[in-house]
Amino acid sequence: MKRTSEHSPILEVDPAGEATQIGTTSAFTSVASSPYSGITSRTLSLVSLFSSHGLDTTRSASLQKLINMTIAMADSWDRDERDKVTFAHLLAAAQIERIATAALSTTRSAAQATALRGLLTGTLDLLGREQSKAKDTLWELELLRVLVDHNIDATLGEPDLSVRFSGAPVGFACKKIYSEGNVSKVLSNAVIQIEREGEFGIIALNLDELLPANAILKAPTILVMTSMLEARNNDFLSAHERHLRKYLIPGRAISILVSCAAIADVENAENRFLNARQTTVWQIPGMPGAKAEQMNRFLSAMNSQYVAA
Repeated sequence: MKRTSEHSPILEVDPAGEATQIGTTSAFTSVASSPYSGITSRTLSLVSLFSSHGLDTTRSASLQKLINMTIAMADSWDRDERDKVTFAHLLAAAQIERIATAALSTTRSAAQATALRGLLTGTLDLLGREQSKAKDTLWELELLRVLVDHNIDATLGEPDLSVRFSGAPVGFACKKIYSEGNVSKVLSNAVIQIEREGEFGIIALNLDELLPANAILKAPTILVMTSMLEARNNDFLSAHERHLRKYLIPGRAISILVSCAAIADVENAENRFLNARQTTVWQIPGMPGAKAEQMNRFLSAMNSQYVAA
């Protein structure tokens, strides 16, 4: 997996032309592709994980379809019948890679069983734009995987994820944005979750559902692809800055994390079909000491695993 990071100040210019820093964005990019043999192995491991909890993947028609198509693709590949592998097979494999990688990163617990049941509730078609409990749950598991991959002590727990550095835990309220028309309500619900559970919290928003339906991101290079996803995050932050500042300025949340993932077709990449994610963390200066310390610990942990752009 390739990772890069970039940090930029947010400036506000007053009527006199004076610029004041009102925040900082930290953008983290991850790009991953896997050999088909690895995807097949994880697909079978995913089915076994559900089975170990007494759960049957056939309860989710969309998930089972992705599983069947991925296994069929692998069988055609093994028989050297690559002419039978369609574009739809490749898209199914890319989606299963995301789902399996996230689900298999959890440890066995009651929370894991609950999450797996959530993945079977509603559609898991990641290219469709239908709202579902399954997609909400997948975002929690994907963010958990991101945090654990950065050696952050994160677990499934209220509000959605719980992270412990030193002192009180930091809670993550994970929300998928299905429409830009209800962002204010989503943020309000996230803050209520955070304040009910503890002192420190981060609102983690997923923007996947705002991308065009049944489409993939096409780009000539990895750099162009990254810029396209970064622009999606930045456009969202800019459009909803007023709502975001409402909760950041008084410290009701210590930061806003915005993430967008897409299946990409990158022309000059070694493996053209990739799973890419761009995550942007927005914080503002002037938070009380304890909250600023927790935020700095989070950013330091993330930065430790990235190469500066």
